[in-house]
Amino acid sequence: MLHIVKKSPYESSAFSDAINYIEQNDIMLLTEDGIYAAKKGGKFEGALKSLMQKNAVYCLIADIKARGIQENEIIENVKVIDYKGFVEKVVEQNPMTWS
Repeated sequence: MLHIVKKSPYESSAFSDAINYIEQNDIMLLTEDGIYAAKKGGKFEGALKSLMQKNAVYCLIADIKARGIQENEIIENVKVIDYKGFVEKVVEQNPMTWS
């Protein structure tokens, strides 16, 4: 399953809810303000690194750039994808959006 998190983890429980629901080998995609969960040194870095031991995590590059974040500010091993990659993930997986 593809878990799409769109809301900031600082303003919504969407990220935490997804973390609690996600199963091994599911994929998490952080979009819109959800990408703040992938920022190095942030409050959610530990939770995301723990998740990445069993799950792939992706961020949408357009949303990273739109928020003035540099790619090197994203937690190591979070995969950065473009819109084409986003569409591929949605087609490959059964998507669920957390908001």
